[in-house]
Amino acid sequence: MRNLNSRHLAALALVGWYLMMPPDSARIPHDVDSDTPISRWIVVTSFDTEDICEKALTDLQNNQQDPVTLDKTGKLKRLQKNDAALGKARAVNAACLASDDIRLKGKK
Repeated sequence: MRNLNSRHLAALALVGWYLMMPPDSARIPHDVDSDTPISRWIVVTSFDTEDICEKALTDLQNNQQDPVTLDKTGKLKRLQKNDAALGKARAVNAACLASDDIRLKGKK
């Protein structure tokens, strides 16, 4: 039983956290499509713990800062726009999700 608990704890330690945002709305300017399935949301960055992710999310929302500014990979550079309303919509609708969240897999 002890080994099972150790393996379970090891598996939990491997779970990371993603700060994600929904894609921009194709129909409504300066807004996002928060009804899009989470499997199609955009990973902005990752964190080791939920607490760190939630703090980053709270900071973004309090400062009405576009989540894209947290992208350190440069992959989201194409999404950077000088659009304060869109940045605010992205921040308000962003979320922290565990890397093993079943909703990230989508339908098969």
